[in-house]
Amino acid sequence: MKLSDVNLDQAVEIAPNTYWVGSGVNSFLNRNSYLRIYQGNGSVANMLIDPGPTSDFDDLVAKVTPLLGDIAKVNLIYINHQDPDVVGNVPFLTKLNPKTTLLATEDTWRLVSLANLPSTTFRAIERFRDLKTAFNTDPSHRIQFIPTPFCHFRGACMLYDLETRVLFTGDFLGGIAAVGLEATPSNWAGIKAFHQLYMPSNDAIRLAVQRIRKLDPPPLVLAPQHGGIITGDLIPEFLDQMENLQVGLDIIVSLDEQLPLLIQSLNEIIAAFKELCGEERTSQSLRYFHPDGSYPALFSMTATGLVTDIKGEPVEVVEALIRVFFRLITEEQQNAMKARIVRILLDHNLPPFDLLLAQESYEPVPLRV
Repeated sequence: MKLSDVNLDQAVEIAPNTYWVGSGVNSFLNRNSYLRIYQGNGSVANMLIDPGPTSDFDDLVAKVTPLLGDIAKVNLIYINHQDPDVVGNVPFLTKLNPKTTLLATEDTWRLVSLANLPSTTFRAIERFRDLKTAFNTDPSHRIQFIPTPFCHFRGACMLYDLETRVLFTGDFLGGIAAVGLEATPSNWAGIKAFHQLYMPSNDAIRLAVQRIRKLDPPPLVLAPQHGGIITGDLIPEFLDQMENLQVGLDIIVSLDEQLPLLIQSLNEIIAAFKELCGEERTSQSLRYFHPDGSYPALFSMTATGLVTDIKGEPVEVVEALIRVFFRLITEEQQNAMKARIVRILLDHNLPPFDLLLAQESYEPVPLRV
């Protein structure tokens, strides 16, 4: 499979009768939806996997219609978890075809059903024997459900197509800032950042990795809901890296132990800002954090602007500094700084922080001088 030169304005076949029909590939956080077509014995099952948010509905229709003739021919929807970027289009699709069957875990359905979806269309994956089922289109058309609890939702569940050996992983192994549809080694930084922000603990990740490794036959394609599609040697490589990745609570509870690294990172961020924007602009930013008697200093600095200690909550201190920096520079400089900051923090195995996912520009604000 070569996905580097495909036209992403139309559906892309990633395996036999399996198509990427997603959106936003050139955005910071793309959305991957997939269509699997099962046909034979006079029957057809057109399964849409993670249909995406309402903002992507027009793109979804434009990609699916040439394949099926009408998006209303989607008669099966699989949902990994309940987030709006996964299920936003489900109410539209079920109105177009009220006979559409929804497959999800009971935990996922409990929240998705709040969109006034009829319970008669829902089938819980827990009710399938051995978490597997087959279609009457062909004996080889079999799927398997692989629960991945707390990756990142309690009821998250991957879907494995046993004929094509494509594993639809949902948010697990998803990433930010992907370039194109096919993952390369450079995607790891975005995968790492995404999981550090959204996955609760390494224990949940380890369980998911173990379950992927036990699949027989092993998957040839990992198709996440965000980021690049993973194939070949990158599958074991990324699984190995995921297994020992600190995320979520692992990072929060260990920040005290990581304080020296955080201080070092903070100084590297200041140095990067100084290199990009100059001494005067950097000094102007740092003066914002000088105590004036109305509040304590968030961190201690030498006369030369070197941070020696962090006194506030570490994550908030770093985000506050970045926020002030961004309000003093242009949008182009903001984008350059985001890349530098993410690299600095990831190099020290620190979280890239929620602020860096924000795509809006920061308007200048007055600073104390």
